[in-house]
Amino acid sequence: MNRLGLRAKLLIGMFAVLCLSIGLVAGQAVMLFQQDKSSYVFDLNASQAIKIAGDIQVNLRHLTEKMRILYDAVRLPVPPGPERTEMLLSMLRQYPEFLLLSARGEDGALKNLSLSQALGKFGLSVEAAHAAYLKGIPFPTVTADKPFVARLAPAAGPPTFTVAVRALPGPDHLPGPILIAEFPIDRLYDAGSSRLFEVYVTDPAGLPLIAPASSAATAPASFADLLPKSATTAGTREYLSSGTPMLAAYAPAGDLGLWAVVQIPKTRAFEAARRLVTRSLILAGLVCLLALGVVHLVASSITRPLLALTRATEQIGRGQFDVQIPIVSGDEIGALGERFSRMTQELSAREVALKEANRRLIESEKMTALGQLGAGIAHEVKNPMTSIRGYAQMGLRKVGEGSPLYDYFRTIEKETGRSLEILKNLLKFSRQETAEMSQIDLNLVVAETVKLVTHQLEMKQIEVGSNLCTDPLPVFGNANQLEQVILNLCMNAGDAMEKSAGSDKGAASEHGAGTLTLTTDVQHGAARVRVADTGSGIPAEVLGRIFEPFFTTKPVGKGTGLGLSVSYGIVKEHKGEITVESSIGKGTTFTIVIPLTKEAASAATAGPVAAAGGDKRVRVISLR
Repeated sequence: MNRLGLRAKLLIGMFAVLCLSIGLVAGQAVMLFQQDKSSYVFDLNASQAIKIAGDIQVNLRHLTEKMRILYDAVRLPVPPGPERTEMLLSMLRQYPEFLLLSARGEDGALKNLSLSQALGKFGLSVEAAHAAYLKGIPFPTVTADKPFVARLAPAAGPPTFTVAVRALPGPDHLPGPILIAEFPIDRLYDAGSSRLFEVYVTDPAGLPLIAPASSAATAPASFADLLPKSATTAGTREYLSSGTPMLAAYAPAGDLGLWAVVQIPKTRAFEAARRLVTRSLILAGLVCLLALGVVHLVASSITRPLLALTRATEQIGRGQFDVQIPIVSGDEIGALGERFSRMTQELSAREVALKEANRRLIESEKMTALGQLGAGIAHEVKNPMTSIRGYAQMGLRKVGEGSPLYDYFRTIEKETGRSLEILKNLLKFSRQETAEMSQIDLNLVVAETVKLVTHQLEMKQIEVGSNLCTDPLPVFGNANQLEQVILNLCMNAGDAMEKSAGSDKGAASEHGAGTLTLTTDVQHGAARVRVADTGSGIPAEVLGRIFEPFFTTKPVGKGTGLGLSVSYGIVKEHKGEITVESSIGKGTTFTIVIPLTKEAASAATAGPVAAAGGDKRVRVISLR
């Protein structure tokens, strides 16, 4: 058993439980039926007899109502003639069951009211029927509430039966005549409707009025010994009919004096019981086979996902993490498959991240080596830069402020000073030192950066604009580092707009490559710098990685992927945050927020600034 698979175990277990349950139910039913099969047959007979008796009462009620309706139609004050004849024929067509309708007046004479053309087919005549009525109907006992029913007319053809009922009183409140009608026997009850039971309808004396055609030759002449003498309730009984044991049930048809008798030979009843048992066992076997199929489907629905999971684990063990688990059920196995798929995705993502981390580690080692090399070069470059700055300062002293050379010397002196500061920071970075911080005006840093990049960007047909805050923006930081950040953002924006203009040369020639706008203001006690361009925008799949070290979208040789990463680190050192908003085809906006000094923050008031609309993707990195 331990070597069997899960599907086989489920099949065997569930099939055994189903077969045992069905077997117990079927066996118990067969045992109960065998122990009390006579009572079961009696119950069937009794229910059938009671139903037939009820049907007889309903049928007689309908027939007596029709007799009165037809009698009233005959009495209508319509003169004899074609119209009266047509009216009566129309009534007879509506009531085809009427073979003959007569009335007995107070003088005792019978008067024929209507006659059907089908009367001759039943081997009857009006004279013979009237003679049988006068002889067999107890007229004094016939009332409007209790009709008389019997087989009186000597029909040579199909059997008929007679119904006698008193008509309702007329307008003079005198008793109406007795109406007598002849009907086909099947209008009382169709005895041929049951193929298993023998159905009879008897008169009060027990004489059969209706007998099944299949047993007409063996039908008993009278059921007087079977029916109760005084009681008028239904009952069951076993008796001998011509030496044949019969299981019979009888029921009275109201107070009409008629009885419905349903019987079946005992041997036939038990043979039917045996057939019923056999059919029950066959049905139980078919149900078991059907249950086996259902169990197979259920077991397969359970084991198929498990086999898929087993194959998936083998593939994962071989290092194949891109495994798809085709499980769509909503049960626990479906939940397991979903978690398994999520696990494979996480493993795949971790493998990719591990490879990326390994690649970054290699790049970091390269950059470390480059940093050490750069530190050595910085020592060598610092001395010439100092000499250049000295000569620039000497030139400033030699020429006056009105000289055309004064601005050039001033720019050389300023930029060499910034270069020396960068070399100083590079040396500090290689020695893991922290940049010096002091209170600076962020407005001035942005203004100086705008002057520095304007000429270079205008050469690329990029318009540079600024909208600076009128008040100073005192922050605690390093002016050179912040200028490096803003300069890096401006140069990236210039590259993006130049690339965008290159892809649309017609628009570039008409409107320029684009526009770069730098804005400063105060928001919530912090200084805010916005660098907005009209370039092509940053795709969504790239937006989330732009601050990662070594990540770049520029061609090989034009970028190391460290610019935004370094900018991110500088802003973090200033206890600020940097965010980016980008819309494809509209441009990108970088926002830098750095806390104001305590004195400036307590005095500053800033309202909410509405952001530009459009379909934008925003990535916010909190650096506090």
